Amino acid sequence: MDRKIFGGRYEVLEKIGAGGMAIVYKAKDQLLNRVVTIKVLREQFVTDQDFIRRFRREAQSAASLSHPNIVSIYDVGKEGDIEYIVMEYVEGRNLKEIIREYAPLSVEHSINLARQIAEAVQNAHEHHIIHRDIKPHNILVTEVGRAKVTDFGIALAVSSATVTHADDIVGSVHYLSPEQAKGLPSNEQSDIYSLGIVLYELVTGKVPYDGETPITIALKHLQEEPVLPGKINPRVGRDFEAVIMRAIAKSLSQRYASAKDLLEDLNNLQAGRPIAEIPERPDDEEDDIEATQIHKGMSKGLSSTPTREGPSKTKTPGGKSVSKRKWRITKPQRLIALGVVALCVIFLVISGWKFYDYVNGETVKVPDVAGKSLEEAREIIERENLVFDESKVELKYDETVLEGLVIRQDPEAEKSVRSGREVVLTISQGPEKLLFPDVVTKSKEEAENLILEYGFDISKIEYKQMPNAIVAKGYVIAQDPEKNTAWLKGDPIVLTISEGESVQMYMPAVVDQEVTEAKNVLEGYGLTVKVELESSEEVATNMVISTKPKPGDPIVGTEVTIVISSGPTLGTVGQGIGDKVYMALLTGK
Repeated sequence: MDRKIFGGRYEVLEKIGAGGMAIVYKAKDQLLNRVVTIKVLREQFVTDQDFIRRFRREAQSAASLSHPNIVSIYDVGKEGDIEYIVMEYVEGRNLKEIIREYAPLSVEHSINLARQIAEAVQNAHEHHIIHRDIKPHNILVTEVGRAKVTDFGIALAVSSATVTHADDIVGSVHYLSPEQAKGLPSNEQSDIYSLGIVLYELVTGKVPYDGETPITIALKHLQEEPVLPGKINPRVGRDFEAVIMRAIAKSLSQRYASAKDLLEDLNNLQAGRPIAEIPERPDDEEDDIEATQIHKGMSKGLSSTPTREGPSKTKTPGGKSVSKRKWRITKPQRLIALGVVALCVIFLVISGWKFYDYVNGETVKVPDVAGKSLEEAREIIERENLVFDESKVELKYDETVLEGLVIRQDPEAEKSVRSGREVVLTISQGPEKLLFPDVVTKSKEEAENLILEYGFDISKIEYKQMPNAIVAKGYVIAQDPEKNTAWLKGDPIVLTISEGESVQMYMPAVVDQEVTEAKNVLEGYGLTVKVELESSEEVATNMVISTKPKPGDPIVGTEVTIVISSGPTLGTVGQGIGDKVYMALLTGK
């Protein structure tokens, strides 16, 4: 394919990828002098003329999309027997590669990416285009963090063709919506479900449903509930978790109705606002979801499940065909059903008095417990005949509220509610502690940049200097805190910087020199000179008798002592007075 030119203008530069549908090349548009991406369809697709017509129609429809978070389609063409699409070239990596290397991502980063993807999906839905195959592999992320969704509209053509060419499930089954797994038509909410799975994977590092075969995974989408993302990643707060779980709800009535609704909650999360309450819609779709319309690629796997048979066709008096479900209820199923009914009756009996109390109870004002400890808040709340459930407490980092104290409450203080209403509290974890980086052996400038990048305040750094024969001058010898220590953003940081290899100094010979001359010599070496007096019959006044350390001995530190003659002794009393007077004259003190 090297040096191949498509359409007389797109020159292939290099192969950059391959998938089940196409081989992908980087190419140059010689007419517009820009780099583009060319997707060349594989042979099994180009031999199907129905698929080619459908594919061209969908690709041309998707080409009408213009959004900063959607990879643009420039052209659709044919070169001999080869069908190809010309698309925008994006310098970056796909989201699956990023997840493999960095997941779980931070909550902030995950919300930011999800917002961009949701904006792309919303724009496509407004143009009546459904993606049908939202997955990390189809999301590119540029070097500056912009997410761009690719292959909009193409999945419809591919899904129709796939059942002809292989007994396979269309798309990546890990991101398949329950309605797609049932073989029902995809809709806008199917894209939202797939996006919810992507968001789950971003914050946990894993998909909610996995298995050894595609059939196993598809059945889990239909039958199992995922582990809450907050149990896998404690940094996922309750509101964020609620958004993810609403996006991947199996029931269409409980799932976000539109990408716009999902985007609104993501915007609220990013801004620190509470998420919007989305009322459940009537459950009129549930019969369709539960209908056993199995995708052809899944029929063998799902037909073995011992639940109920699919709808059979019968004739009405008018001659029309209608669906009639046949149920096969086994004895264990009847026992389970009876057990569930019994539990429901017990629950209603036990909780009936609580409901009566709620409907007929008195109205109370919610007390203000902000700034209180958990135990104080509990006592105040229960004193007002309200309910507190410690398992529903939300923890949150806060720079201003001390750890263990209430940041906010729901319902708000002073709001009138029925007695027995539950109050949910958010408790402060104190300021967020970050992991401190390893800056030993880095230059002072590199250390500062890295510390700043990790979110710490470099104005809090205290520098110490120390000689070192191994670490070069100006580089970090030691750090406090140690690497990977949890540290508050504003706490003090101490870095010890190398002064380079120290030079050993030896005591200069200044004995028999006049005191002023000796001091000048020693201070010229950067030493601090301490003067002591000693009477002497032999050494003239004001001359150096001895030094500490002795001449030629190594100097430890920077302070040395010179002993100066004060002349002959004046007697015990006189000597003390004379020494003081002489020292005052000598030092000026």
